[in-house]
Amino acid sequence: MDNTIQQPKNNILTVIIASSAGTLIEWYDMFLAIILAGALSVNLFPADGSSHFLETLAVVASSFMFRPIGSLIFGNIGDKIGRKYSFLLSLILMGASTFLIGCIPNFQSIGWAAPILLLVCRLMQGLAISGEYAGAVIYVAEHAPANRRGFYTGFIQATVPIGLLVCLSVIFVTRTVMSETDFNNFGWRIPFLLSSVLVLLSYFARKKLHESPVFEELKKAGKTSKAPVKEAFTTKGNVKLMLKAIFGGNAAQSSVMQTSLFVTLFFMQRAVKIEETTVLLITGVVTLCSAYFYQYFGALSDRIGRKKVLISGLISSLILIPVSFYLFMQIGNPDGLTEVHSISTEATLKIMGISFLLSVAGAATYGPLGAFMLEIFPTKIRYTSMGFAQNMGNGFIGGATTFVTEFIKTSFVVSAFMAPFIGLIYPIFLVVLAIIVNVLFIPETYKTDLTEEENVDTSNARNAGNSLSEV
Repeated sequence: MDNTIQQPKNNILTVIIASSAGTLIEWYDMFLAIILAGALSVNLFPADGSSHFLETLAVVASSFMFRPIGSLIFGNIGDKIGRKYSFLLSLILMGASTFLIGCIPNFQSIGWAAPILLLVCRLMQGLAISGEYAGAVIYVAEHAPANRRGFYTGFIQATVPIGLLVCLSVIFVTRTVMSETDFNNFGWRIPFLLSSVLVLLSYFARKKLHESPVFEELKKAGKTSKAPVKEAFTTKGNVKLMLKAIFGGNAAQSSVMQTSLFVTLFFMQRAVKIEETTVLLITGVVTLCSAYFYQYFGALSDRIGRKKVLISGLISSLILIPVSFYLFMQIGNPDGLTEVHSISTEATLKIMGISFLLSVAGAATYGPLGAFMLEIFPTKIRYTSMGFAQNMGNGFIGGATTFVTEFIKTSFVVSAFMAPFIGLIYPIFLVVLAIIVNVLFIPETYKTDLTEEENVDTSNARNAGNSLSEV
């Protein structure tokens, strides 16, 4: 008689819904401060007649800078205690941080404590999202069939545009139901405060889930890592793999995504001078229409491989980024107007179409990336290794794109023609670097066994050695 106690299993649909919903909410929280940077600069910085938009972006970008540290903290928890516990903790931290941003008194009330509190909340958000994304992708993948990892993790990838869409919708509705003055005075707080309800619902849905079966088997066998952070940096070949993951995918992917979403949004607002409601409408429609392609490209990578899809997206982005921004200016402001203006329906549709193509290219870089990232690292240090590589590339390097592009535009003296576009050299450089690294150094991973205890580089070397000995 078999007395083995069967570990309770999660339904894959339940896993996807609970994991995706939580990640969607966390992206919603993360994006709010970026989109409302203008309102934050007015309320939480001194009203001294000068624009504090760049300083606000710097504070907002601080969350991306802090994410590599958070990835080591949550990776350590996820690899030692469990995937589920780690991303429950990250969800609570994100929800609390976002709610508190909506509670910060304005600069007139508490002075410089206002931007300092914003900075503290953004650092907490950076810590939270660093544990959330990697945990959700790994949790889903470790439940998924081997030949459908890209398909299932693609739902996690799609939470980025959907989270942004929810964010834009809440802001748009809030702006619509009140005057511009009321929104700038107190209405901007509402989207931050509302997120607490969504976070609580997601938390209780996730709490019902069981631990990942792959991790549970490793734990029962007594093979979990005792020091995940140390092993991530000392395991043979693992640092090299993290570097490949950072510069071969994550940094460029994040930069392309930031460029297609936020750099585009700010460019149309601040350079093309299009009315804000029109800009939000364009961004919202494009985000909605492109959301499907994140999951589509993840599924496609199950059939033809991660590299082919990723490189195609990178090459498309390299072409579309400069072309798109040039056309945004030519279509949206051909006369070089310096004041905010409306544009025709035809011009709006043209800009939507161009922006959509750029977003689809971004989806091709992001769709397969989650599956690719988790496949190159061994199970016992997967959370820590993937989290650090993802947050260093996606957060620290690529996540700074919005701030760096604005900083370059305001710091470099170039011709009047080049001035609005000079910031694009940053995402273009990262894309070119990723193409080179992918072509020359990145292994294909889509047939990797997730229970394999070796990383991809070590396994490839062993297999090559076995082949030679057979000869």
